[in-house]
Amino acid sequence: MKISIEKAVELTDTCLCCNTIKEIEEKLKEYNKKNNTEYILEIEYVLYTTKNCGICNMVKHLINSKNLKISIKESDENDIQYLIKNKISNFPVLQIKAGEKVEFIFGKDAGEYIASNLQKFK
Repeated sequence: MKISIEKAVELTDTCLCCNTIKEIEEKLKEYNKKNNTEYILEIEYVLYTTKNCGICNMVKHLINSKNLKISIKESDENDIQYLIKNKISNFPVLQIKAGEKVEFIFGKDAGEYIASNLQKFK
């Protein structure tokens, strides 16, 4: 059963401000083991790409070939301004969003993260 990050924080007695989405996810897995539940954190993934970006093309191909649940968005001027505002300047950019909490993985690290966590995105 998918739950919000706010509910996950409440169940696991963690701090939304102090913990990353990944840390909250790990605490939720521990909670599930202890309580024999199957809660899953509701997370939205968006990959921002640009034209003429070799790494972007490889990551897009991986996402499409494996049918991963990651939205792909070719960045427009508004997206670029949004990413710059968040101190991101390398593409591709994987945005990880749970509720109002947003985190980014960018550059070759985004592709490596996706390739290393294929099951998470199925």
